[in-house]
Amino acid sequence: MARRVIVHVGTMKSGTTSLQHALFAHREHLRDLGILVPGKSWREQVDAVWDVRGRAWSLAGDRSIGGSWGRLVEEIDAWPGTAVVSAELLAPAGTAVVEEVARSFASVEIVVSVRDLNRNLPAMWQEVVQNGELWTWPEFLASAKQMRPRWSLPDLMTGTNRFWKEQDAAAIARRWSAAGPVHVVTVPPPGGPSEVLLERFGEVIGFGFGDVSTPMSRNASLGVVRADVLRRLNVELERRGLRFPAGIRLRKHVLAKRLMRDLDVDDQRLGLRVAPWVERSARQQVAALQRQGVVLHGDWADLTPVEVSGTDPSTVTEDRIAAVAAATHVPLREWLLERAAVGSRPGWGPETVPQWSPGGSDDASDEPAEDAVAALADLIEWAITRTRAKQAADA
Repeated sequence: MARRVIVHVGTMKSGTTSLQHALFAHREHLRDLGILVPGKSWREQVDAVWDVRGRAWSLAGDRSIGGSWGRLVEEIDAWPGTAVVSAELLAPAGTAVVEEVARSFASVEIVVSVRDLNRNLPAMWQEVVQNGELWTWPEFLASAKQMRPRWSLPDLMTGTNRFWKEQDAAAIARRWSAAGPVHVVTVPPPGGPSEVLLERFGEVIGFGFGDVSTPMSRNASLGVVRADVLRRLNVELERRGLRFPAGIRLRKHVLAKRLMRDLDVDDQRLGLRVAPWVERSARQQVAALQRQGVVLHGDWADLTPVEVSGTDPSTVTEDRIAAVAAATHVPLREWLLERAAVGSRPGWGPETVPQWSPGGSDDASDEPAEDAVAALADLIEWAITRTRAKQAADA
């Protein structure tokens, strides 16, 4: 049985991808030092977390994940040293999940990584849009402001909207403290050495990441125009009855994280000045964490909100939206053509992939942006329909 199980629960957009990448990049070296990173890949840890949160199937619905948590626990139980699990999906989990995790192991320690709120506001909007949400940036920001927690109250009232469920570090730390002592790892402010976060996380698990070379992971955010194109695509797909997670791999992992990221288009990151309510929220959250007596790795000053330089979304024109959507259509169709050419079934070959060119259709709308987004939706809908037909035929 593992002497020490470290469960890194997030928060989201706090360098979690980099930390998980580093854990699996050095998995064998860590094992030699008595530190187990369970699962053959991070996906196995994700499956286990979804399982303990009550899911029986993957988000894509293409495989059963029942029993994944039990298998992860068995692997950790067979290990005599330290084990590390990292999945930000655990951050918003309720008390029943916390209790199950606590029951699963003899000794648990919790890690909550935290980044300043102002940087996380635009980062979270882009992330939830990649996960199929429909909110505009002004709607998302207004909701975060209106629904912010009341940390000054004796009972620590928790925010209930999507942003605060993932970013209320004080409530997350308090809830997870029922499983074991809580470490808070702060993300350093912009401009500092990239390895600082790894070093702080290494303090918790007992490994000097500064002594080894870690390839950089790539989880770059989308620009403000690309993010809004993706949001409009979500709206159109939902209108067609293809609510997320339908086509999740194509929509998020191929389109958003690969094809759109690599576009050479006129786009900038979303900018955000530090509003007074964000400053107050940051101070109150830090004070609430301090009252809990968490173990700090880093500096509380790291959580002071900083301005995010970039574009004001209100300045983005419909012409730019149309241009980026049209540019996105090209690599997405090429990607689908390549896959349709391999192992295609009758009626689903490359010749059936929808075609479109800006202004080239007789029934094109008077709104170029709407027309381009609809063309993207045609491609996604075609791919989802093709996949479902293949699954039905193989069943």
